[in-house]
Amino acid sequence: MHDSFKDLLKISAESSDDFFRRLVEEMPGGFFIYRADGKEEVLRINKAALRIFGCENMEEFKRLTGGTFRGMVHPDDLERVENSISYQIANSVNNLDYVEYRIRQADGSTRWVTDYGRFAHLENVGDIYYVFISDDTERMKKRMSDLETINSELVKISARESQYRKAILYDAIFFFEIDLTRDRFITAITHTEDVHTFDMFDSVNTGEETKFSDFIDFSAKGQIDPDEYIRFFDRERLIRFCEEGQLEQSYECQASDNLGRRRLLQYVALLGKSADGKVSALIMAKDITSQDEKQKLLQMSLRQAQAANIAKTTFLSNMSHDVKTPLNAILGFADLIKLHIDDSAAIEEYTDKIKISGKQLLNILNEALEVTRMESGKAMLAETECHLIDLLAEVEKAVIPEMNAKSIRFNVDKSQITHFSVYMDVLRMKEMLCQLLDNAAKYNRNSGKVHLTVGEEVHSCGYGKYTFIVEDNGCGISDEFMERIFEPFSRESNTTKSGVPGSGLGLAVVKNLVDLMGGKITAESKVGEGSRFTVTLVLKILEKNIPAGREITLEGKRLLLAEDNAINCEIAEALLTEEGFTVETVGDGDQAVEAVRKAEAGYFDFVLMDIQMPRMNGYEATMAIRALKDRERANVPIIALSANTYAEDQKMSVQSGMDAHVSKPLDMTKLKETIKTVLERRSVQS
Repeated sequence: MHDSFKDLLKISAESSDDFFRRLVEEMPGGFFIYRADGKEEVLRINKAALRIFGCENMEEFKRLTGGTFRGMVHPDDLERVENSISYQIANSVNNLDYVEYRIRQADGSTRWVTDYGRFAHLENVGDIYYVFISDDTERMKKRMSDLETINSELVKISARESQYRKAILYDAIFFFEIDLTRDRFITAITHTEDVHTFDMFDSVNTGEETKFSDFIDFSAKGQIDPDEYIRFFDRERLIRFCEEGQLEQSYECQASDNLGRRRLLQYVALLGKSADGKVSALIMAKDITSQDEKQKLLQMSLRQAQAANIAKTTFLSNMSHDVKTPLNAILGFADLIKLHIDDSAAIEEYTDKIKISGKQLLNILNEALEVTRMESGKAMLAETECHLIDLLAEVEKAVIPEMNAKSIRFNVDKSQITHFSVYMDVLRMKEMLCQLLDNAAKYNRNSGKVHLTVGEEVHSCGYGKYTFIVEDNGCGISDEFMERIFEPFSRESNTTKSGVPGSGLGLAVVKNLVDLMGGKITAESKVGEGSRFTVTLVLKILEKNIPAGREITLEGKRLLLAEDNAINCEIAEALLTEEGFTVETVGDGDQAVEAVRKAEAGYFDFVLMDIQMPRMNGYEATMAIRALKDRERANVPIIALSANTYAEDQKMSVQSGMDAHVSKPLDMTKLKETIKTVLERRSVQS
């Protein structure tokens, strides 16, 4: 048909229409030719093709289709058909294509046609397609009907597979399908886990002839709430929900498994309606006991978080007042100093009060930072050798001013201690005891009593169990507040109401410190009678006490001060000079190293080393000094000066080679004690 037919087409194109009509007009099948260009104009079409479109002549055909191939194809099929033709021609050796598509007839009806075409090029006409077309509507209808039947079955299979998948993914302990319309089981009950745990339905016959309603009536007898169980599985109720589009229903109930455990089960009914109107359901049961317990735990955690949030909001409100009070005092007394600059007595009084307010402000800040660090898990212990007599003496010295201010009778009972030398984090321990004693004094009346009792119970393997008990006869604590006494930001009364300054963090700090040291703290109290706090710690006992060195005098000692902040350096130099020290200053760590290296051996009695400096920090400078070749210069005593007072900071100071760690702002009394301790220890070691 190929070359010979092309010749005929060429003759047809060059000859009259009579030749074409004689050749193809009476063909039983449809035939047409159209241009392979943008317009796709139909050049020739026979009677059989016109009849397929329901047209009597070419004029009707042009009115219906516009006289183009694009107008012949149903608009919904056009893109698919043209893409298919282009693809087939591009990949065909003989330029052949086959497509199926719909057309619209003159009366508006739709028919299916099959299209066998071939692409050709004629010199006088150009690129064309010549096409044989036939009406294939009846065959396509049958094929579509067969496909719909197959598809319907596939949909049913897919739906059932989807439901089974849901049951498995749902972690169902058992599931089954029912025909609600016929009141019959579609499948028997299927267990997905150990049948010995939940075999409550094993004795029930669940074949295809078993009525679902009879099964529910029977199984309801073993339910804790049979009426609610029957109500949920009522057939008419489930069918009604399906008709309303509520396709998923759930119900929770208590049940006992074969081990006698009370479990929480959740039943879920997935409803569906088939094409013939029958309503079916997939019933699944899931053990949600652990899920329910987790939910309750989450709800409890949420309530605790909400309570903590309320506490923090209250804390911020109180904190605003408690911070502003000492700050206002500092600013106010500073103004008074300016007004009474020539009155030395007044200035001394105002500066003392500024110092007290500054300490209050510093204490609030330290407590807030301490709690934040502990809750973030960044706090660490720095345990060293300690003599409890020295520790308790330092604690007593720290709290006695406040005790005396309120005429409180304070005593420390050490009679129950057998081993005084232990291994502990001295600063943490001192902070904890001072905080408890500070609270006992603050919330006590004038002329009240506060006792600190330390006891020891020896354990084996070189460890002892120590108790630290702080008792007072103050205002006491209510039972309600005792439940949250160690929570951060909690106060029974704010500063305005109680008249006692504080952030509500003190006892939270104490609790975190005790936890950090692996101990335990308990609290007992009665309103109007006082409180008792007991801290229990297990401490390593040392075999020998720490030796004391010879008495050291500080008068005339020469020190090197390394401090990069000009104001801090000026203040520290003035205070140290007032105490009788000879002070030389440098502004960075590398300058400190160079000053020690250039000075004669023994020229500096000790170095005060700031930690944070721009070019070389205090740790690096200390290690550089310790690495000097001259051992006398390398061994000069070095004391850290830092605003960072946490245990890990002190540990880093020791690890870098420093002898001690002193916090900023400078407390000259503590600084002198530290210097004396370092120099005395050095005298013992030498």
